[in-house]
Amino acid sequence: MKIIFIHGMNQQAYDANSLRQHWLNAFQAGLKHSPLEIELSSLDIQLPFYGDLLSKHKLYNNLDLQTLLPKSIAHLHLPFHLRHNSTIAPEHHPCISVLPSFNPAYAKSLTRHLALISALTRDHAFKELVLFLNHYPKLHETLIHKFLIETYLYLSNPDFMQEVHQRIISYLHPELDHIIVAHSLGSVITYNLLHQYPHFQIQRFITLGSPLAFKVIQEKLVTPISRPPQLYGDWFNFYSPDDFLTAFPLCKTPFNLTPPIINQAITTSLDNPHSITGYLQHPAVIQSILEALK
Repeated sequence: MKIIFIHGMNQQAYDANSLRQHWLNAFQAGLKHSPLEIELSSLDIQLPFYGDLLSKHKLYNNLDLQTLLPKSIAHLHLPFHLRHNSTIAPEHHPCISVLPSFNPAYAKSLTRHLALISALTRDHAFKELVLFLNHYPKLHETLIHKFLIETYLYLSNPDFMQEVHQRIISYLHPELDHIIVAHSLGSVITYNLLHQYPHFQIQRFITLGSPLAFKVIQEKLVTPISRPPQLYGDWFNFYSPDDFLTAFPLCKTPFNLTPPIINQAITTSLDNPHSITGYLQHPAVIQSILEALK
């Protein structure tokens, strides 16, 4: 059984080796709290790297979400029906891993306390913004084009898309079973790839902090939206209610699939809720991976 990690955007600061180690460190931290005694070295884990392709295309990801907000975000409130139109799946497995935001030692620091309050306020405002934008796909697409070059390039440039796909396909084996764990933009890439190349065997598909629920993303997916044809196991989707880049579970049309996607809200790190670190070391995520290995 091969475990394939698919990373998201904004990874140009890493190379293939350093990003792989970053993910493995988070995964190892989660394994330490698992009741199953599994050595990391015993697992066949691969992480295809495509973060260098932006430089090849002479593009740079100029994401600066601060410019999307007014100077003061403490009083940014959108209409009630926009703030509360998502369904939150209960967190069945509370986070017990030692994340920086939950370390008691940090609670004694006033500076740290203020930093967390600032992060929570920022993420709350960002989340309300993306909830609003989801009602206006054209405006959403304009902002993606301006601030999320990597996402827009993948969705709109067939050549770039195929280059990314080829990087990932080189790690897949047509005669082996795979568990795919995809974060952020990586979940969009994996969804498209699995529909274009149906000859691989997928035991379990796990999406972390996925933006697939956004209409602007759905408009550019392989249609009709459906379960990947070679997925013969479960599709787990983990999201954080504090993660403004996900905002919604994958349970409403067009993702009300049969069998249904298993959505679960989890608690990630408060100061960076979209980070792979908070997702990948969460006990529920670890369990979903290890269960598929049995």
